[in-house]
Amino acid sequence: MLRNWELVYIFLGVARAGSLRAASKTLTLTQPTLGKRMSDLEADVGAKLFFRTSVGLTLTQAGNRLYRLAEQMERLMASAALDMERSSAISGRLRLAMTDGMAGYWLAPKLRRFHREHPNVTLDVQILDAGQSVDLTRREADITVVYAYPTDPDVVVLQKSSLVLVPVCSRSFIDDWGRPTSLEDVVNFPVCAHVMHYRKEGGMRPWAEMLERHPMVPYRTGSSIVLGNVTRMGIGLSLQPVGLLDREPDAVALDLGVRAELPFFLVCHKDVKDDATVRTMIRHLSDTLFRDEGPGSPSRK
Repeated sequence: MLRNWELVYIFLGVARAGSLRAASKTLTLTQPTLGKRMSDLEADVGAKLFFRTSVGLTLTQAGNRLYRLAEQMERLMASAALDMERSSAISGRLRLAMTDGMAGYWLAPKLRRFHREHPNVTLDVQILDAGQSVDLTRREADITVVYAYPTDPDVVVLQKSSLVLVPVCSRSFIDDWGRPTSLEDVVNFPVCAHVMHYRKEGGMRPWAEMLERHPMVPYRTGSSIVLGNVTRMGIGLSLQPVGLLDREPDAVALDLGVRAELPFFLVCHKDVKDDATVRTMIRHLSDTLFRDEGPGSPSRK
């Protein structure tokens, strides 16, 4: 019974070379080792495979039959290897789900290298409303960024980090309204709010409590990009990621004793985390969104 593909591979090399001496050069095995392997193979198949002559080796009738079968096996192995290579290629559609701020402010500027290295990948980015999530079990997305730790045991948390938020306004806002000096003083200034800034959790609580009783909230939105735009236009001050200060030369950080952290998590379903394309994007996001200089300069955890 034939039990060892390695012996068949060596058999093909010996048959094609026509002698143990020639085969030892192509297979990088010694002649005694090759002779022993061919004897083992003959014992496995229960037939003599070679006529040994003074000029080399020739195949017996059984050897010729095995040679034809071995070539078929070789072609099948090569075909299987090609199929595996194609199945692991970095290509196709990859579905991401995240808020507009995460997608627009932080992801988009960091995609140039990814698309240059993987031009056959199409990113299908679903923009989530504040507090919205996708069902990874139903494959509504391959990878998502969420702001609450997932409870589904089939969802894998790949990375954890946080947005560091501080009060920010534009220079035009200061020209129009002046500059608040404390959180208590903010009641005299218009404040633009993101719906997630009403969450009374951790460092967000003082700001959320201030928003609840604030008389001037000209703009309330679930969009981080909209909040950034209205803040830039001087409509009001707002909480913004500290990383935004490096991108917006007109932005001014306000020292009001407020510094809030908003945790977020990179997650996927356990059944897709080993897919080649998903795995490549996970590495890319880990190296960009979740490195030290990522959104709001979070600390990687």
